[in-house]
Amino acid sequence: MKKTLPILFVLILLNVNVRSQSFSDEKTAAINFVKRVYASSPFVGVKKLEGEAGNYYAVAVTLMNIPKDSVLSVVPKAQSKAQIIAEQGFAEPCVKFEMIDRIEKGSQNTYLFLCTTLEEFITEIIKKKSIDGARIISAPSNKYIVSTITLENAKYSTPEMRDKAAFMKAKQFVNGMVNGSTITSDQIIRTDENNIRTEITSTEIVKEHAMGFIQGLELLFAKEITQNKTTYVYYSKI
Repeated sequence: MKKTLPILFVLILLNVNVRSQSFSDEKTAAINFVKRVYASSPFVGVKKLEGEAGNYYAVAVTLMNIPKDSVLSVVPKAQSKAQIIAEQGFAEPCVKFEMIDRIEKGSQNTYLFLCTTLEEFITEIIKKKSIDGARIISAPSNKYIVSTITLENAKYSTPEMRDKAAFMKAKQFVNGMVNGSTITSDQIIRTDENNIRTEITSTEIVKEHAMGFIQGLELLFAKEITQNKTTYVYYSKI
C-alpha cells in the first residue's frame, strides 16, 4: 500500500494537468493575440478584435504618475476603470476582466485587460450544464438578472411562435425569482470566483426592482447550443 499511494498521486496530478492544458493553451493564444495587436497598434479605451478563433474584447487603461512601488497595487483601480469604460464602449455587457499586460512609458502605466462578454460567459456555462431558469450574474462591479430557456424546435410550427413562447417563459422565470422569499445559492453565479453561492444583498435588490426587470428584459441571444433545440437568454442589469 505504501508504494501504491505515490503512484496514484502522480496519476491524479497528470490527469489534472492534461485536462487543464487545453484551456490554458486556448487562453494563452487569446492573450498573446491581444498583446500582439496592442504592440503593433496601441490604443486607449475599448477595442473589439477579430481573430481566427473568434472575437476578443480588450480594454486599455492608462494611469499617470504612479510610484514605482505601487504599479501592481493599483490594478484593482485600473480594473474598476476598465469596467466603466467597457460598459460605455461595448454594445454588450462584459462580466470578467483579466489583466494580461502592463506597459510602462515614462510617467504613465497602461494596463491591458482581456474581457469576457456576458454572452460568452453564459454560453460556456450552458455547454457544461443546463441552467434553464432565472439567475443572477454577479460581476465585480455589476449584477445582471438572466433568464435562460431552451426549447425543442420541432414543437413549434414557426420560429415566431417559439420566440413568443420563450419570452413568456423568460418573464415567468424572473417573476418567480423576484416574488420568492429568498434567493437560493444556485441562483447566483459569481464571475470573479467562478462558483455559486448565496448573496443576501441581491435578494433585496431584485425585489426592489421586480417590475422593472420584467418590463426591461432584453434578448441577449437565441441560438442552437444543443442540436435541434434553441436556447434563449434574456437579461437586465440590476
